[in-house]
Amino acid sequence: MDQETALSDKLRDRILSALHLGLLQPGDRLPSIRTLWREMGVDHRVVAQAYRALEDEGLVEVRGRSGVYLAPQDQLGGEVLAETARWMAGVLVEGWKRRMTLAEIPELIRRCTSTVRLRCACVESNVDQMTAYCVELEEQFGLEAVPVYISPVPLPRPDRSVEFRAVEQAIRATDLVVTTSYHSRLVRKAAENVEVPAVTLTVNSEVVETVQRQIRSGGVTLVCVDPEFGNRLRAMYADATEGADQIRVVLAGDTEALQSLSRDDAVIVTRAARNRLGDELDLPPLLLPHSPTFSAHTARELLQLIIRLNLAAAEQQEPAELLAGAAG
Repeated sequence: MDQETALSDKLRDRILSALHLGLLQPGDRLPSIRTLWREMGVDHRVVAQAYRALEDEGLVEVRGRSGVYLAPQDQLGGEVLAETARWMAGVLVEGWKRRMTLAEIPELIRRCTSTVRLRCACVESNVDQMTAYCVELEEQFGLEAVPVYISPVPLPRPDRSVEFRAVEQAIRATDLVVTTSYHSRLVRKAAENVEVPAVTLTVNSEVVETVQRQIRSGGVTLVCVDPEFGNRLRAMYADATEGADQIRVVLAGDTEALQSLSRDDAVIVTRAARNRLGDELDLPPLLLPHSPTFSAHTARELLQLIIRLNLAAAEQQEPAELLAGAAG
């Protein structure tokens, strides 16, 4: 994949995500060519060519010196974006290539995703990440999320054995388990012992890049529930920081610190903090409105597991249904 195509794909994903989340509206101005080539470290001609490719698709309008804008988006039936309809047509064409009829595709999707409600253990050590991950697992992937908390730091050997057995016990009754790289070694070993598939979550690169840019340009304020998540964030972005004050941590229960936030502050508010604060407090504009937390790689790995587990469940159900029909 050449640089122009890779950048076009990245910009398309960013714009469509913001459009579907309601963060962008037709006519909104998009980042300039200069802004993007500085942000992404590519030649300005590559950015211009990427925008031209998206203009050919009808997604953006390049208005000379005025800038680049989100193009008007047709809606079919009053609610479905024309872009979404084109994507759906692509899915159906892929089905046609496999000699599937239109009537067969919805049933295949149902079998692959909704034969059973899968239980997914989420193993983490702080409230903020646990809340974000469980919400995304349930809302985006249709899983029943089962929180499993463990210690944020390695325990002494006797306590470590007790914790390991507790994790085994907690995930034994689930269909799959997810965790982060911080706890991956322990969790994967426990999952292997009880024969439950495990996924190590990775973070959406757009989130990482946005935070890194803001840290380098002046710092960021994190509003969270669990101080351990503040420590985690500082460790994650240690390479981007020149001093501890570039990541300021404010706990959701610290009313005085929250009220002292400036409208000019770059603020990240975790889902857990937002749940605790509600809408009563007037916070500065958020640096990261809640967007997909997981990377595309993680989404693909999860979906492949969801499909495999659902098809296995469907295969087990069919003989039981046949026996029930014969008995009737």
